[in-house]
Amino acid sequence: MKHSAGPPPPGRRRPSGWRRLKPRSSQAFVLGVCMAVGGLAGGVRAAVDGEGVWKALGIFGVGVLGVVLAVSWIVTYARER
Repeated sequence: MKHSAGPPPPGRRRPSGWRRLKPRSSQAFVLGVCMAVGGLAGGVRAAVDGEGVWKALGIFGVGVLGVVLAVSWIVTYARER
């Protein structure tokens, strides 16, 4: 196996696509909190009103995604500080 000891080859080097999954702005945190509160409360209300299982689960899923977004922002913030 050959290892190069010199600089990387010329050309444009792009950061990896995984970088986009790390929320860095405070707007991502606010969006996550709003999605969490609205989705969880809306899912519970839809279930209580008898809107249907799929509609309630869909709205509740938005809340779960909001929680994931807010928690991932907190974890990213803690790692960078």
